[in-house]
Amino acid sequence: MRTTDRSTRLSSRRAVFFAVLIAVTACGGSPLESIGQRSSEWINEPTVPSTVAVVTTTPVVVPVERLLWANDEIDTANLDDRGALLQEIFARREGDRFIQASRFEIAAALPDIAFPSESPSGAQWVTSQLIFDNDGTVANDTSAAFGIWSAEPYTRSRSVAQMIIIRVAIDAETAAALESGEEEASCARFSDRTTEECEIITVAERDTWLLRASSGSTLIWFDDPYRYELFGRSFVPRRILERMSNGMIPLSSLSAEAS
Repeated sequence: MRTTDRSTRLSSRRAVFFAVLIAVTACGGSPLESIGQRSSEWINEPTVPSTVAVVTTTPVVVPVERLLWANDEIDTANLDDRGALLQEIFARREGDRFIQASRFEIAAALPDIAFPSESPSGAQWVTSQLIFDNDGTVANDTSAAFGIWSAEPYTRSRSVAQMIIIRVAIDAETAAALESGEEEASCARFSDRTTEECEIITVAERDTWLLRASSGSTLIWFDDPYRYELFGRSFVPRRILERMSNGMIPLSSLSAEAS
């Protein structure tokens, strides 16, 4: 009896197996082949969206035409008469030899004076003064002064907002002596106790004094009849100062464009 029961169970299992096989085959094609494909899809690395980085360059300088001149609103009646103009400006004096003056007045008072065509990025404003002696004549050393600011002038500390200071002196005799070789170009001429380093470099094919101090760097050069002193705070790179020195244009051309 035990042998007969065992044979009966095996026969039943074979019948079930063949029944399932027939049912699967009846579905047509290869119904199991997609299982491997799905496994492959799961194993593949996922697709990660890629982005293209766009490189942007921040300008290191801006054209001076973009700057606002703090004294442009000064009303002047004597631009065509230099003598009368100087008297008019001197009459505004309030004790200080540095008198606020517009670029139009300075261009008329100091013929052929030049100004940088570019300023450091972030610059927004320019202040301008004409300097007088006590007798009402324009001083030789210094004759004019300009400040280039990153904010409206005098609303923030000079050490923060005043990026550049430009001083212009009438110094034709020294320029001629250096040009002729009568005087030697040396750092001793301009160095003072605040100067930490000094060297003479070449900018725009002319001798240029480079003075370094903890507060910043100064470039000094001659362009007859003027001596220019361009000071940049410590956060203004030297290459920007050299670029400004190399790109001087007549102040009168800026004044003509703005008038």
